[in-house]
Amino acid sequence: MKKLRLKELECRLQQVDGFEKPKLLLEQYPTRPHIAGTDMTFLKTALEMARTAVYSLHKSSTREHIQKKAAEWKIKIDIIAELRYDLPASYKFHKKKSVDIEVDLIRFSF
Repeated sequence: MKKLRLKELECRLQQVDGFEKPKLLLEQYPTRPHIAGTDMTFLKTALEMARTAVYSLHKSSTREHIQKKAAEWKIKIDIIAELRYDLPASYKFHKKKSVDIEVDLIRFSF
């Protein structure tokens, strides 16, 4: 295995325009969920990059909106699991130590 110097490695990692369609794509959108539309932007990008399917977690309360978007994009959607997630407080201004939220594990396919 060839050893890369840090500068060469950084250069290669910044070349994101030459990716083939990956077999597996994992994404976590980098903003808080209350910034409207961010999750859909990242989902759309994942769908453009994927070969066959994208798996994603979304709050169950947004299910109808996600189904509507999938229909607009002509993407098949399957709710694989309905889950509960204990979301811990991450900011000082959060009043509760954690909040139990309902989430859907969704498979988007072509």
